[in-house]
Amino acid sequence: MSSRQKIYVGLAVSASVCTGIVLFLYLRHRRKLALSKTPNSKTSASIFSHRGSQYTDITSSSSDNVSGNSESVKFRSDENQGATVEVDIPGGCIPLTTDQAIVLMRFLDESKNDIERLHRILTNIANSATINESQINLTNAGCINHLRDILLTTNNDTTKCKILLALNNLALNDYTITHFNGIVSIVINLCRTTSLNSSVRLYGLNLLINMSVLEYLHDEYMKDINEFDLLIKSTFENQDEMLSIGKVLVNLSTNKLNIENLLKITSIELQTIVKLCTPNKKLINNDVLSKLEDILLRYVTFYCNLAEMIVNELQHKSQSTYNIKSWLIDPLPYRQSAVYFELFDHDKQMSSKSILRPQYASNIINKQIKRLRHAMDTIRQIQFESSVLSVNDEFNDDDHITTVTDFSTPKKFPESPIIIDDNNLENSFDVLTKDVNEQFEDDNTILPDPCSPSDQSLPSFRSANSTNENNTFTSLDESIST
Repeated sequence: MSSRQKIYVGLAVSASVCTGIVLFLYLRHRRKLALSKTPNSKTSASIFSHRGSQYTDITSSSSDNVSGNSESVKFRSDENQGATVEVDIPGGCIPLTTDQAIVLMRFLDESKNDIERLHRILTNIANSATINESQINLTNAGCINHLRDILLTTNNDTTKCKILLALNNLALNDYTITHFNGIVSIVINLCRTTSLNSSVRLYGLNLLINMSVLEYLHDEYMKDINEFDLLIKSTFENQDEMLSIGKVLVNLSTNKLNIENLLKITSIELQTIVKLCTPNKKLINNDVLSKLEDILLRYVTFYCNLAEMIVNELQHKSQSTYNIKSWLIDPLPYRQSAVYFELFDHDKQMSSKSILRPQYASNIINKQIKRLRHAMDTIRQIQFESSVLSVNDEFNDDDHITTVTDFSTPKKFPESPIIIDDNNLENSFDVLTKDVNEQFEDDNTILPDPCSPSDQSLPSFRSANSTNENNTFTSLDESIST
């Protein structure tokens, strides 16, 4: 076989291989599309864990999904004289139209007493809410209000889970989140009163994460800060729940308007968090260790965000006034175990810093620990400088200031135009001489010479202020200083 024939054969083989690879990839892609439309496919919704590019996926179980591309739901319409009308509602693969969203809400109202049908509709809503267009149409149709009302009245845990799943998906839209008013307090109370390690708590905590991503609903968390504090305390027995609530705290700590209320939280202690998340590495596996580091990262980031925003606030106030008077340095509104004292009390600062060391495998945790330690040191420095300035201000503002009048210094009177001529000068001198003679006429301390004329009294007065017999006169300035 010649070399040219060998080249042709090689090219043919290469083309065959490339064609086979392309065909394989095409068939594989078609197979994935087909599997996505089967009844056992899973619909997942991305849920923000905190600000950034990380997500937490909530996936509905296969039993929750409907068969085929759309589901047919029958209902009786009064507009059609009681006739049964069959309506096709997409099962999540195709966006809902405005009319379909309205029809779905009618199904929801009519199925409140039919648990099985209600669950099918809630599943359909959750699947449809994974698409942006469907989220908007469902919201405009009043879906969020309907789900909130059912969540308040139902006692069925499965119903609660399906509602929370649908709300989780709807909360991913910047427009729909503006219709979530009043849901934060409902979910906090629901999670706090539900048994530990339950699916209701899991879905509820993830919904709290979603609703805290944007600052729109932060004020609702702050209004129920005491209930939220109790919920935080109840999550320390479960690692997944502790991680979820840590993500919520990170989101809330990025808003400086929340600082005052977040400092009131009493259920968190940095020293306890560090001990829980740094166990003996020999006694646990790598998966558990990784989760514990994720938990520690969230709580350290929470403290770091708070401390750095406090530094910014203190520095801003110190630039505008020497005496900082605000809740930032006023411990009265806070209970002794509040987060406030971990950042402002010197003893607790030192206790926290003693266990905050960059000794972890995660570089992110080590960097956050360094940031937190630096922020604590800065807060301490600003506190010290503020106390020094306050003491100086007290001295400067003291009302009981003793003043000494220097009588040797002549008083300055406002200048006024004076016209002097020889006659005025002579008359003025005569008047001054007369006044002095009258003033010291009865003074025994100055004895004029009887042989001297009366016009020598003024020079004698000057002589009495300049020297004495022994030349030991002390000026008035010196006597005052003595």
